[in-house]
Amino acid sequence: MKAISLVASPRTLIKTTGSKKVRQGGGLPGVVYGNGEPQTVELEAKHFGKAVKSTEAKNFLVELEIEGKKSIALVQDIQRNPLTNMFIHVDFKRLTKDSVVTAQVPLRPLGTAEGVKLGGVMLTPMHTVTLKGRPADIPETLEPDVSHLEVGQSIYLEELALPKGVTAIGSPRALVIAVATSRMQMLAEAEEAAAAAEEAAAAAEDATTEGEAPAEEGAKPEGSTDAAEGGEKKEG
Repeated sequence: MKAISLVASPRTLIKTTGSKKVRQGGGLPGVVYGNGEPQTVELEAKHFGKAVKSTEAKNFLVELEIEGKKSIALVQDIQRNPLTNMFIHVDFKRLTKDSVVTAQVPLRPLGTAEGVKLGGVMLTPMHTVTLKGRPADIPETLEPDVSHLEVGQSIYLEELALPKGVTAIGSPRALVIAVATSRMQMLAEAEEAAAAAEEAAAAAEDATTEGEAPAEEGAKPEGSTDAAEGGEKKEG
C-alpha cells in the first residue's frame, strides 16, 4: 500500500467547541495515537478529501508531516456528518516499519465469469476483505480473476491470492464470490422440466393405448343392439 502525503499541525482548539471552530475554518480535526502519546491535530479538509478520493481503501496509509517531522500512519477511522456527508473527524494510527495492522480492502473481481455469459448471476457477498499484515505489504484492492467460474462455482476466503505475509481475517470457508443460476434461467429450466414431464406423460398414455387388446371383428359396440332394435320398430 502506497503512502499518501498529508500535512497536519498541532491542534490547540479541542473539545466540541474547538472542533466546531476548526471545521468552520475549513479544517478537519483529528488525533494521532499509537507508539507514544496521543496528539490532537488539524489538517485541511479539502486536502484530506482529495486523499480519500485517490484510493479505494477504507484504511489507507499516509505520510503525515507535523511541524516538519514526517511519520507513517494509517487512517484508522473517518467520521462524517450523517446529513451532509462532510468529514468531521479522523483518527490516525502512528506506525513503525515493523508494525502489523488490519485494514479493510475493497474487492474488485476481474473478468466476466463463464457462468455469467451463459445466463448466470455473479454474487459478491463480500465487498471488502479485512487483511492483516505490514502496511507496505497490504494491497489497496483485491482483484481476483473470476473468468473461469461456471454456474455453481465459488471462491472462498481461503482461496484468495494474497501477498506474502498478509492474511485474511475471517472464516476460511466464508463465501467471497459465487456464480448462481439467474431467476430467468430458473424459470426457463422449470418450463423445460414441465414440458419434459408432459411429453413423458403423453408417451406413457400412448404406450398404454397401444397395449390394449383390439375388439373382436364383428363385435358390436355397447348399446348398438338397442339402437338397431329401435330402428326396426320405427320402420314397422
